[in-house]
Amino acid sequence: MKRLVFAIGMTVLLGVTMPGCKKFLNTESPTKESGASFWQTRTDAEKYTNNLYSEMADILLTNSFFLAAEFRCGFYRQSPLSITYWPSRYYYNYLIYNDLKSLMKEVTWNGYFHFNTIPEWGPYFKVIQSSAILLDRIGDIPDAEITQTDKRRYKAEAVWVRNFVYFLMVRLYGDVPYYTKPYFNEIIGRTKFTDVLNACIADMAKYKDDLPWQYPDPKMKAVRPTRGTALALMMHMNMWNAGFDEANKDKYYKAAADLGRELMEQNGGAHRLLTVSEFRQLFRGGTQEGLFELTQNVNYGEVRALGYQYLNDNVLEHGKGSGYSYVNYVGKHLEKLYPLGVSDKRKDLWFDANTMYKEGNLAEFRKFAANTGSNVAFDGNLIVFRYADAILLASEANAELGNTAEAIRLLNLIRARAETAAYAGDNPTDLKDAIYFERAKELMGEGHAYYDLVRTHRILSSNYCTAPISQSAFLRGAWTWPVTESALVNNPLMRLNEYWR
Repeated sequence: MKRLVFAIGMTVLLGVTMPGCKKFLNTESPTKESGASFWQTRTDAEKYTNNLYSEMADILLTNSFFLAAEFRCGFYRQSPLSITYWPSRYYYNYLIYNDLKSLMKEVTWNGYFHFNTIPEWGPYFKVIQSSAILLDRIGDIPDAEITQTDKRRYKAEAVWVRNFVYFLMVRLYGDVPYYTKPYFNEIIGRTKFTDVLNACIADMAKYKDDLPWQYPDPKMKAVRPTRGTALALMMHMNMWNAGFDEANKDKYYKAAADLGRELMEQNGGAHRLLTVSEFRQLFRGGTQEGLFELTQNVNYGEVRALGYQYLNDNVLEHGKGSGYSYVNYVGKHLEKLYPLGVSDKRKDLWFDANTMYKEGNLAEFRKFAANTGSNVAFDGNLIVFRYADAILLASEANAELGNTAEAIRLLNLIRARAETAAYAGDNPTDLKDAIYFERAKELMGEGHAYYDLVRTHRILSSNYCTAPISQSAFLRGAWTWPVTESALVNNPLMRLNEYWR
């Protein structure tokens, strides 16, 4: 009966008209099973939890979430040689110039990259519901089958997945419906996104210490959340809210700085910055620098769609020789990131030095080229959070709080690893820009670029992006994605993102 009530409630909430609805109600799936035939053994719990992560990966590695997060309003361009072979890759300009209406109507490449499915938030709510069931049912497994410590850990994993998915949704859509019950039968509208993230932060704080710093099984490293993963997520949520809740921004910055200190000082050796020579290993996945990753290995048949393979289809050279990689980076902007004559190992490893500083030229982006496997396909994980990312967030938070010495110390940890000059300025504005540009350099191609622009409001200035959004458009939601019309079905409390209507 509970299951029927939930199904009705979720249909009302989401307006689900997608083909996936039948799969969602399929009780044959161990991920969705909640009856007496399941939740009997530790194996049941592990199977369910693994499927939960698979459901999440199915969304993010199919709809080109990461590609869109890099290209939107950014400094990437389709390479000239690539245009010769593929002149119709219009999605580049649609993303670069924030023309999502045209992107939604594009036919050819949406068949491969599925940008037009990003407005569908129903799949995210399915994962949220699945995590709530795990949290609710793990206690049903007899103690003889699973320890209390492991039960608490599974609960913490469920809470982490739920809060991570809400974080993704907030960055995509702004305000979203918020619920945490496994069996939901109410009609609700959208909750203010800063309130959603505050609820997620408080939720995660209750459970983070039940996650281990690392798992005994090395195969679980960075692909299952740890305490470090929870801290990184909470840091990101606080930094996002700081950009939109002016009255309370210092509270968020202090929380992010404190969480960063906990991550760096209490991890017991679970996490460290890799050396420059280990960069190839970093993107292969499962390193001490990784905090959370989505596994992918084309060489072993792990293929969902080209959204999953955006690194292969848009960044790698395909063995065609110099200049053939589909994506280049605007050389003029690279001069801001990598000034001529200043050494930086990332520049040497991730770009074609012959194309970086030529007038009007596009620099070939090779960051992931060292991870080419057989068949000239990317062979590595998609990194969601890593240690360097958290260090730079902590640096940024300290800079915003006026803790200049600590902000510079943290910034220089990343610069020292890259074997580039230490930052030695004393102007607060210049320091904040230096930290922003350090994130742009260090995390380029990893899905942070657009969201850093939005949360810091640098997206309003052409100094930081290709197509700045006006203040009025920003306030009307030009930074969001559209929400599918199906969300309105049978829900009088629902509203869409008006900017995109």
